[in-house]
Amino acid sequence: MKKFCVVANMEKDRAAEAAGKIRRHIESKGCECHVLANELHCEGEKNCYTRVGEIKEGTECVIVLGGDGTMIQAAKDTALKDIPLYGINIGGVGFLTESDTHNMEDNIDRLISDDFRVEKRMMLEGRTTSGKGKSVELALNDFAIFRREFGKLIRFAVYINGELLDSFIADGVIVSTPTGSTGYNISAGGPVIAPNVNAIAVTPVCPHSLNDRSFIINGNDSIEIKLLEGKNSRVDSAVISVDGRMLGTIESGDSVYMKKSDIATGIVLMKKTNFYKKMRRKLTGGGFDESAQTEKNN
Repeated sequence: MKKFCVVANMEKDRAAEAAGKIRRHIESKGCECHVLANELHCEGEKNCYTRVGEIKEGTECVIVLGGDGTMIQAAKDTALKDIPLYGINIGGVGFLTESDTHNMEDNIDRLISDDFRVEKRMMLEGRTTSGKGKSVELALNDFAIFRREFGKLIRFAVYINGELLDSFIADGVIVSTPTGSTGYNISAGGPVIAPNVNAIAVTPVCPHSLNDRSFIINGNDSIEIKLLEGKNSRVDSAVISVDGRMLGTIESGDSVYMKKSDIATGIVLMKKTNFYKKMRRKLTGGGFDESAQTEKNN
């Protein structure tokens, strides 16, 4: 790789300083780099965070400087560009990011030397149908439909390929990609799915039942979530969230349709990166110390 773009979340401490350091380091290697600020703006009718039109022709990698939220925003905004993303964490957990500011220069040298791999991540395409019209959105993590009123459950039916899976009374439901399985899905008790598995998780949120659990379905299946009437034939409403961003509301009788998108996000990883090791480190505070156990056994 020789041509880079840095998308930096300037709301993070040290982001501007780190972005400048990355640009100078890349240019010192005889390569090209330009910096864009991750900031909310409108492109047509959509809110975006990356000024995609300012990404220069021939850019081979977008280096995202922020946390998981910044990575997700950049993935959605640049989806049609088909440029792989490399994440440097200056946020919280940083599950999607590959390095932090302490080792970023060494890893950038690997990118320049083509010592890396690109992992394709499934995205979901979702659309709503309601009296308010239609809208289509992409999600790297998940679509979530949840109750609008505090302390009040909603009723919804889940259809897979047009066939009823089940109906639920719950706070809501999450439809998650493997990438999103370590996000809201896992907080709601859903399963972790390895990134290379072609599957989708459907997870009821706080279901009012002892038996309702997550469902893992084939990644090529289509999903419909239909909001049902409330008690006494009352018209209920629910909120739709896409990758943690509010999309809008639906009412009883409305549906949200989801399926795997033809578009995938490329995530740049070092060749040594292991999903399970990262999961132990990020989600369990380290867990089992493999190196210490090996030394003990020897």
